Amino acid sequence: MNGCRIEIFAVAVGIGTVLFPVATQAQDQPVPDFSGYWARAENPEGRMFHPMPTGPSPVMVVPDANGFSIGDHTNPILQPHAAEAVLAHGNEGRAGNVLLPAWSLCWPSGVPLVVNMAEPVQFLQSADHITILYQRDMQVRRIHLNAEHPDDLQPIWYGDSVGHYEGRNTLVVDTVGQNNRALIDRFGTPRSESLHVVERYTINEDRSELRVEFTVTDPETFTTPWSAHVTYRPVAPEFGERICAENNKDPDGGEFPIPKDEGAPDF
Repeated sequence: MNGCRIEIFAVAVGIGTVLFPVATQAQDQPVPDFSGYWARAENPEGRMFHPMPTGPSPVMVVPDANGFSIGDHTNPILQPHAAEAVLAHGNEGRAGNVLLPAWSLCWPSGVPLVVNMAEPVQFLQSADHITILYQRDMQVRRIHLNAEHPDDLQPIWYGDSVGHYEGRNTLVVDTVGQNNRALIDRFGTPRSESLHVVERYTINEDRSELRVEFTVTDPETFTTPWSAHVTYRPVAPEFGERICAENNKDPDGGEFPIPKDEGAPDF
């Protein structure tokens, strides 16, 4: 169980006793403390993800005269159909067409794009779960500690995330089962329901930095797994209320339509 043990806590109820197993980290491996509020250390809109020193890199922005964030469709990690999608997305921007990003349509960001958010995040830790709260549109992710992915997993926006602690300063999160609307980046890079993301959240000793490294695998979209990283730093201990559907305005002042489901329900 990844260096954890099971402790039994007894609670008296009526005339009997109920036993609750609780997973705890071994005594020689204290649980990392991610409490507090964290935010991206640099402007995420311009650089997106930072490539790792070695290995395949994510799709990165290329210069464009219109100031539109156009992805590099020549990146060798892209399968042919994915490269065509990135190129088509860039051509729309080059033509001056407005492409509404997911966050302007009140959609969840999905993983790994969620780590690119500029607004603060907060970690809530318990014995068997970690909940990550995002100021952006009050989004929430739940991570099951020391668990397995279910066999009957149904694709959803954030998929199913399971995690475990490594050592005294790292949380590892494994996410599968995202639906085909979850986002990789802002460049039109497609994804399939085979998308598999592993994140590593590592806090340094003086709590001045929280580094997030992640690896993306999706053989239907990418020719190889690729990795990148971002950095969070502590911020003021508060959230502003950011409800997308309330007035649905992008940070640049533009107003966008609230999406409507015109199709038949799924049930």
